[in-house]
Amino acid sequence: MQKTYNFAEKIRERVWMLWWQIKSDIREGIVQQWKRFAMLGIIYTVCVIYFIMICSFSRHIDSYTCGDMILWVLRGVKKYDSGVIKTVDISSVYMLPNIFVAYIVGNYVIKDLYGFGKNIIVRTGSRFNWWISKCIWGILTAVLSYAILYAVIIVAGICTGGVKLAPTPEVCYSAISMDKQIIIQNTNLTGLVISLMAMSLLMTITFCIIQITVGLIISPVIGYVIVMSYLIIGAFSDNPFIISIYCMALRNGIYSPEGYNILLGVIIMAAITIFCIVAGSLYIRKMDIINQKHEWQGHE
Repeated sequence: MQKTYNFAEKIRERVWMLWWQIKSDIREGIVQQWKRFAMLGIIYTVCVIYFIMICSFSRHIDSYTCGDMILWVLRGVKKYDSGVIKTVDISSVYMLPNIFVAYIVGNYVIKDLYGFGKNIIVRTGSRFNWWISKCIWGILTAVLSYAILYAVIIVAGICTGGVKLAPTPEVCYSAISMDKQIIIQNTNLTGLVISLMAMSLLMTITFCIIQITVGLIISPVIGYVIVMSYLIIGAFSDNPFIISIYCMALRNGIYSPEGYNILLGVIIMAAITIFCIVAGSLYIRKMDIINQKHEWQGHE
């Protein structure tokens, strides 16, 4: 009976320490970085205003909805075909917010490890808790980033009278470069929007976990480069492991029969995320924090 009680006490203590660590990361990694999130909100606002201006100047568009705005921001790019397309189309609307999210993630994990986080590890005696808290922080950062996007879109929809999730076909083929014939045949545009919202969030979560894991094991700069490479290579590649291809409206399987399989994308992203979390957990357990501190500081 005493052993059972001690085990339960240890579990409660570990859970409390993990919760305390998560609150610390929320305070240091999100609340203290509010200016960066505010800047992300400004970027989204500029993108949405630009979309409204495009619609205002198009004689084919009489009205638009929140669903149209989501599709426009998450439309991505068509696959580069050297035999047909002579210029490379890499949408700045697709790239810029993702780049800024990667900037927000930055080197927070490694800075915390050799700063306040080191004291937390000593106090709690759990490197695993420290790492899991960082993974949760990465997930929360991705969720907050999209919450900001959709808050901006909802406000724009209220102001323009288009608070609907269902997209407008005229906007899809006039402003988002979708094929008119495919749009006419495809009646599940709302499903496309929901799919993009889910897949884009999952993609950004995966990017965040990749970035903090590579940042911990190798270098924050390398983690940032890997995320940027995923985004850029997505314009040229149809490799299923380039996860950015699953989060583009113009390549989504719901939009076109030739699009990518969403379920495959979910499986690949989940596998990458789990692999990175496990790899980071194994690495932090054996990491020599004291000796590696000087090496990292030399690269600041």
